[in-house]
Amino acid sequence: MSLVTQRQDMVVAHDLARALVKPRKKEAAQTKLRYRWDRLWLTHWFRAMLLFWLPALAVVLALYGGWRSPTVSGWVVAQVQAMRDGLAARPELTITEVQIPFGSEDLQQQVRGVMALELPVSVMDADLAGLRRMVEGLSAVESASVRYESGVLQVAIVERVPAIVWRNLSRIYLLDETGVRVAEVARRMVRPDLPLVVGMGADKALLEAREIFDIASPLGSRVLGLVRMGERRWDVVLKDVMIMLPAMGGPDAMRRVMALDASEGLLNVDASIIDLRDEDRTFVRISDAAWAKLLSVQAQVNGEGV
Repeated sequence: MSLVTQRQDMVVAHDLARALVKPRKKEAAQTKLRYRWDRLWLTHWFRAMLLFWLPALAVVLALYGGWRSPTVSGWVVAQVQAMRDGLAARPELTITEVQIPFGSEDLQQQVRGVMALELPVSVMDADLAGLRRMVEGLSAVESASVRYESGVLQVAIVERVPAIVWRNLSRIYLLDETGVRVAEVARRMVRPDLPLVVGMGADKALLEAREIFDIASPLGSRVLGLVRMGERRWDVVLKDVMIMLPAMGGPDAMRRVMALDASEGLLNVDASIIDLRDEDRTFVRISDAAWAKLLSVQAQVNGEGV
């Protein structure tokens, strides 16, 4: 084969190869918009917004639109109410009895009256927190708890303990140690075992009153009570004498009286008033009988009436 023929064959083969091989298309350059999209997609907040928050917002808007429709909202409310009524009617949620294990009989009657429950009633229709607040609103109740268990509404109460009797004008109250009214009574002798305070504002100074009662406790039944004077100081009323305490330091003044009585028998003299309102002086006013006896003795000493 000649050289010319070989060259022609090589040209033909080369042309055939170029015809069989498809030319590769040149890749298009990335646009700015595509570049920015790819960068945003790589951020966590953008993917979360597209994949979660936007669908959630669409669902909320759809539900809101449905709720705004009277037909849809009415149907939903009716279904919820029907489910609630069915649940409330179940026997295991029905209150058939109210138990109050503690407290006096009178207080228990007050508790039942203020709760005003018409049995049987579903526990879902009984506002237990509201019932507890009503019970604690009673003056004789210090605290209360209300709970439901097996058809029984149990009301546990802590009753205020009367500590003192307070006579204010024509009304008589029993107070606890903090001055809260426990009850109103018709007569003081309903509770003769409790100390008595009298006067406007006496209920607001019980801490000082109880201290004075404790100091005067050695006098026993001679102490009839304390009288609040001008809402600022106390008078201690004994069976045979009245002790007028100062506005400031009343308990300390009462301690001085008790010390003088122990050393000199101050409370055994025939006096009607012991006045301690002046811190620098103590005035003792003798009784009319003692004064008459003193005048008689003076007359005899002066040679009169002999």
